Amino acid sequence: MINKMDKNNPIDTKDLIEKAKSCADKEAYKMLDKTRSYRIGVGTKVDSPTSPSFFIEVIIKLSPENGKVNLQRLRRMLISLEALQKEGYILSYQDDNTVCCEKTILIYEILQQLNVAKSIISDGR
Repeated sequence: MINKMDKNNPIDTKDLIEKAKSCADKEAYKMLDKTRSYRIGVGTKVDSPTSPSFFIEVIIKLSPENGKVNLQRLRRMLISLEALQKEGYILSYQDDNTVCCEKTILIYEILQQLNVAKSIISDGR
């Protein structure tokens, strides 16, 4: 189990699990990376008697705040969204002009999936 937060490990899973246990919805989330175009975070759910489940979430913004349609940007975002879907992420459109991409992962996959998500988004930009 990943327990300690250090330069090679951006998330203290033990702390995340404890926070989830104390929340009413039995879920906790930590943002790991954020830019104007996307946000990546990891979360845990402890709402069952079995071990906690983990998920990685990627939020991709489809257009900038000014509301202008940029087709080239949309094409690049589509490349990223298609690649994330092929990686097993479930995509859902959000009301705030973003797409939420979420994948349930095992605790030891957190760093690997963080790197995969960043790579996919970078390739699509």
